[in-house]
Amino acid sequence: MSNIFQNDELSFKYPNNWKLVDNGDIKNCIAVLDSDSKFSRLMIFKYPQEGLSLDYLKNAIEDIPREESLIVEKSHLTLIGNKETHELIAHDRSHEPPLKTHSLSTISDRDAFSFNFFSFGLDNPDEEEFLMIYKTLKFE
Repeated sequence: MSNIFQNDELSFKYPNNWKLVDNGDIKNCIAVLDSDSKFSRLMIFKYPQEGLSLDYLKNAIEDIPREESLIVEKSHLTLIGNKETHELIAHDRSHEPPLKTHSLSTISDRDAFSFNFFSFGLDNPDEEEFLMIYKTLKFE
């Protein structure tokens, strides 16, 4: 991990094989990173004043409308990189290769932050790098 993303709220490290790309002015999107593999994308969002509690955040994320083909495999509260985290994993097997989403969300100063990893292939090695990126997350 030799690259650093930093703004006035947070910082994290990411490997050389991931590139920071234009976020296209997506609402609440802080950063978008694409893997050189072309099979993975990471989008980081900030939801101001939405971090009432992790239970609230978990319920709000679970209630987001999804395509019927996107099946939630796991949704639970956990500790990742010393941060209390809501983890959600879902997959859509209607694509070939299948689409997998892995979302990690946490709270800092009543703001909710969500790291959303999208990949093609259920056993994509980029997922390990995504987890390492999240573990380096620090709030300023």
